[in-house]
Amino acid sequence: MLTGTTAADHDQSNAIFFLDDSQYTIDNIMIPLHRAWRLHQYVLICLTLLVLAGCVHAQPAGTITGTQAEPAVYLDFNEGSGSIALDASGHGDAGTLVGPTRIGSGGCGGALLFNGENAYVSIPPTFQNHPTEAITVSAWFYVDTLEPQTLISSYKDGGYQLGFNDGNDLYWTVNLAGMGDVSVPVLHEGITPRQWHYVTGTYDGITSKIYLDGVLRNQVNASGPINYNYNNYIILGADAGTGSAPDTPCPHYLKGGLDEVRIYDVALGYSQVMDDRFRCSIEPGIVPQALLNTTTPSPTCTVNSGSIRLGTNEMIEQTIVFTDKNQTGTWQVSLPPGSRLVVGANDRYATTTLDSWYIEIADPNGRIDRFVAFPNTHNAPIQGVIPSGNATVTVRYFDGAYRFPASVEVWFQSVQTPPVPLVIIPQNILANPIIVIYSASWATLIAVLLVIIWLHRRRSASRKEEAENEGKENGKRDL
Repeated sequence: MLTGTTAADHDQSNAIFFLDDSQYTIDNIMIPLHRAWRLHQYVLICLTLLVLAGCVHAQPAGTITGTQAEPAVYLDFNEGSGSIALDASGHGDAGTLVGPTRIGSGGCGGALLFNGENAYVSIPPTFQNHPTEAITVSAWFYVDTLEPQTLISSYKDGGYQLGFNDGNDLYWTVNLAGMGDVSVPVLHEGITPRQWHYVTGTYDGITSKIYLDGVLRNQVNASGPINYNYNNYIILGADAGTGSAPDTPCPHYLKGGLDEVRIYDVALGYSQVMDDRFRCSIEPGIVPQALLNTTTPSPTCTVNSGSIRLGTNEMIEQTIVFTDKNQTGTWQVSLPPGSRLVVGANDRYATTTLDSWYIEIADPNGRIDRFVAFPNTHNAPIQGVIPSGNATVTVRYFDGAYRFPASVEVWFQSVQTPPVPLVIIPQNILANPIIVIYSASWATLIAVLLVIIWLHRRRSASRKEEAENEGKENGKRDL
C-alpha cells in the first residue's frame, strides 16, 4: 500500500536519514519522493514500449521494418560436390541437382553452371517457398547470350518467375488473383553478357519491384494474393512444370550460371536488398573464359505454327513466339465437323511491351472471322461454325513496341453446335391440313403459309376452269 510520511515520523537512530524530503512506503518499504517519481517514469516507459511493440506486430503482412528478414530458402552451392544443394536457411528446402556443373569460385564462392540444354535444380514445394501475401526472390547470375531463358521459376499458369523473355529483357513476374500476370522488366541493354549480376524481385501486396545490382530499376502497382495453380517444385535454370520437372515442350533452359539463391516469404526493403548484394565476400566480375560453357545450346523455342486437334468442347492454350514483325503463324485446327471454333488472344507482357495481334479464322470455303487483340483491353474472341471440321487460324504481329522476340497467348476452343431445326411437312398439304413444325422460325412458317395459299388459289382456279369448260360442253349438246 502506498502511504505518505516524513522523516520526523521515524526513529532518529535509523541509519538512513531523509532530511526534509517527503517519503512514501510501498508495502512498508520507504521510498523518497524523487525516487518514486522515477519509478513512475519507468512504468510509463515500459507501457510505451508495449504499445509500440503492438504497433509493430500490427504492420501489414510482408512489411519489414528495422530488423533483418531471414530467407525461407538459401542455396549458396558451397558444398563442393554431390547432387544435393543444402539449404543454409535451416528450413530444409534442399535442391536436387540435375545436370549443372559445380565450380569452386566464380560467383560468391561455389556456384553452378548450366549448359542451356538439360540442366536444372529442383526444390520441393513448401508453404514458405510458395507464399501468397508477399515474396522476395534474389540471385547472382550470368548468361552467355541475351535470349529467352529462365533463372528461377515456380511459374506454371500461376506463381512467380525471374527470367529473360520478350525483347530479350529480364522480367520479374508474379501471377496475382484478380490481375493475372504482373511483369516488371529490366531492359537487356543494361545487362552485360558473361558478367555476374545481382537481381532481386519483390512483391509486398501493393507494388512489384525489380532491382539489378542492388539498384531499383523498375516497379508497378499491383494488388492481390499470389496465385498458384499447382503445388509444384521450384526450378532453377528452367521453366517450372506441374510437378518436379521443368515445363515441356519449351523449358527455356539457362545457359549461364547461378549463385546465392534466396527466397523470402516477405518483401525486402531497399536497405536489405543492398545488404544481401554486399554480403558477397568477393566482387564477381567478368566470367573467365575457362568457365564459359562449351556446349551448343538448343535452339530458342520460337513456336509460331503447328497443328491442334480439339475434341468436343475442348480448349487448348498455346504460347506463340515471333522473332520479327514479318513472321506469320499458321495453325491447322481439327475439330468435330459442324462444331463452332472459338479463338481468343492476349499479349504475353501486356503491362510492359503493349503489343497488338491480328487473328483470323478460315475454312476451305474462305475467311470466316478476324480481329485485332489490343493490349490491356477486354478482347471478345472470334468464332465460326466449321462444317468440314478443318480450319486455319492465322496469327500476325500487328503493332506495338517492336521489341523481339515477342509472344502472345492464343487459346482455341471447340463448342458443339445445337441440332439443326426439324420441319415435317405432309406430302399432300391440302389433303392433310395439320402441319407439324419443330423449332421452325417465323420466316419458315410464313413461307409455308404462302405456299399453302398459292396452292389453294391455283386449285380453285383449276376447278373454276373445269366447271366453265363443262358448261360449254353441255350447251353444245343442247343445240
